[in-house]
Amino acid sequence: MNEYRIFVQSMYDRTCGFYKTYGITVFEGGKLIRVVKDVSSDREKVERLVERFNAENLSPEHLNQAIEDFLLDFKV
Repeated sequence: MNEYRIFVQSMYDRTCGFYKTYGITVFEGGKLIRVVKDVSSDREKVERLVERFNAENLSPEHLNQAIEDFLLDFKV
C-alpha cells in the first residue's frame, strides 16, 4: 500500500525572495519511491490533496496527472 505525505521546503525567487512551498512524497512499504516538489504554497490545499490520495489509494503511476488536474481545477 502506498502512503502519501506532505513536506515543506524553502524556495527562492528573484522577485519574491524566499518562500515556503509544499510538495508530496510517496512511500511504498515504508520506502520512499517518489518526490514531487513545489506543488503549491497553500499548505491546506496540499494537505487535503494528500488526504484524498491516501483515501483513494492513488497509484503512483497517476500522481502527475492527479496533481496536474488539481493545478488546473484548484479543487480538492
